Amino acid sequence: MKVNDLEKLRSLLHSLKNVKNDDIYRSEAYSIYVIFFLSTEIFKSNIDVKDFLEKNPEFFLFIKKYKMELRDYLFNSRTVLIGRFIRIIQKAAIADLKSIMKVIQNIAFFEAKNTKLVNNKVKANEENYYDSLLKQFKRGN
Repeated sequence: MKVNDLEKLRSLLHSLKNVKNDDIYRSEAYSIYVIFFLSTEIFKSNIDVKDFLEKNPEFFLFIKKYKMELRDYLFNSRTVLIGRFIRIIQKAAIADLKSIMKVIQNIAFFEAKNTKLVNNKVKANEENYYDSLLKQFKRGN
């Protein structure tokens, strides 16, 4: 059974909660960023990545803080974009990485079915494992 990108992200983000060592956190962040930016489930086309980075306030501030210029050539190839982000992750403060991980976590866990950002291929009557767990163990009402 093939695991989709959102499920991979959810699994990696869940395991990231238990990481206490900054170097290990940074190493795990690399794989999360790669899956996030390469995912055609989340970003159908390269221009969607650019729109997301320009409109999301946390990513926008992150990009400005680390002086990454979003030139058009970066969006011709997602691997070039990932290469640029890997350099930033290498130098970024852990607190900044954690704030960006919260954005990715919100997309992976909460916004996946409610936004045009994600090209969700799950049929209406199908439910994935993580969504069923969230419903089963939700807090509050």
